[in-house]
Amino acid sequence: MTSQSKKLTSKQDGDSYDLISLFAGAGGLDIGLENAGFTTKVINELEFHACETLRQNRKLSVMGDAEADTWIEEQLSQRCYGKLSSGERALLREKLRRSIRAHSYLTHAEIIEGDIREVTTDVLLSKGQSEKGKLALVAGGPPCQPFSRAGKRETVETDDGKLFLEFVRIVNEARPRWFLFENVKGLAQSRTLTPYMICSDCGSKKPLPFSERGNALAGKLTQFKCSACGSKSAQVAIEDVRGGSLEIILNEFQALGYRCYYKILNAADYGVPQSRERLFIVGSRDGEKFEWPKPTHFERNERSNSSKSQQLDLLSDQESEMKPWLTMRDVLWKDGHPLFGKLDLSRAEIWVKNVVRPHAEPVSWSLDRPSPTVGAHQAAKLAIAPEGVPPEQLARQQWHTKGHRQRDLPPVEVSHAYLSDPELLALQTFPDDWYLYGTRMQRAFQIGNAVPPKLAEVVGRAILKVCKK
Repeated sequence: MTSQSKKLTSKQDGDSYDLISLFAGAGGLDIGLENAGFTTKVINELEFHACETLRQNRKLSVMGDAEADTWIEEQLSQRCYGKLSSGERALLREKLRRSIRAHSYLTHAEIIEGDIREVTTDVLLSKGQSEKGKLALVAGGPPCQPFSRAGKRETVETDDGKLFLEFVRIVNEARPRWFLFENVKGLAQSRTLTPYMICSDCGSKKPLPFSERGNALAGKLTQFKCSACGSKSAQVAIEDVRGGSLEIILNEFQALGYRCYYKILNAADYGVPQSRERLFIVGSRDGEKFEWPKPTHFERNERSNSSKSQQLDLLSDQESEMKPWLTMRDVLWKDGHPLFGKLDLSRAEIWVKNVVRPHAEPVSWSLDRPSPTVGAHQAAKLAIAPEGVPPEQLARQQWHTKGHRQRDLPPVEVSHAYLSDPELLALQTFPDDWYLYGTRMQRAFQIGNAVPPKLAEVVGRAILKVCKK
């Protein structure tokens, strides 16, 4: 069944499952949620190049043949493509032509480019032809980098550190039936200075509202009114808590009356050929029960010589219906690499170039496993090394465990080619015809920052399942 037919099927009961998308980036979350059955009505994104990606893909979905040639030449004339070789331009021209009417995403979406702090909820609702309490979903992944730096009061208090409050604001003012908040798993794992209200009268302990955080950390707040029993003598205590950032954010949503569920999901468990763990928070305005989607794929036991059937015999009935994790070998270069031809899979590796690991993390990976996380910075540095990566190069990049810093050893020749946009898109489960605007670095950042559409889809289907009850 195609993505378009799935979307039509989900709407046959006449219900409308509209969503507002915040911090949208290249649209990975929206692609997945539209595949699940939601309709993106409004998108907000700050970066111009990401907005151009969204605008042009929306245009591509309805473009006629008469417009195609003019549009393709307009795109190729953009400054960001000025350094392409004639061969690269020919490949891009061919890809753009294939993209025309190849997908039908964002066809109902109004795209608002700009800082979310300057966009009112009334504007979002008006552009989405909706009103307070009528939306099915607000979804997005606001930047939360400051929360991953434990104990750094000055970073938590920066403007960027408060962007999650804009998501909270819009949820509060729009009152959607559900919200979906996606972010780094570090929110649940890193240590954060967390001010708590501790009430001796009723025994409750809760994080303070974020609005009081600065005063508490500065020692200007020692007592606070208990939100549970109303006592005015509840004490304020600051604790260095693992997962404190998650507690802070959950507390803000719960204060709005939303019942919240959270979990770290690995994209590889749901058919994405990439090991990528992300935190998801799902909130229900009406206190509805939500169940996380069950994994559909399991990790191969690389240390075992047993066959797939023997491995499956060890699983439960439910797990026996699961498939092994998809690998890079499953989705890339089945017919050979365009530069290197047929790859010797016993030697070829994915290599993250020009990255020095201060800890014991690898810098190269076998193709017979899911890809490493395609992160914003790492996406631009991932390369295929058809002959593998020499030990001397590993020693330069993994100095913590290999004993040498990169600058202490001479450069090592490594045959390689950076992963192309289509290859990175495949690892993220984007449609292969998804158009990306921007320089190579800007495109890699868009791909790496995105939620894998396949992962977004399975979470969206779990939410929609409750919506339809």
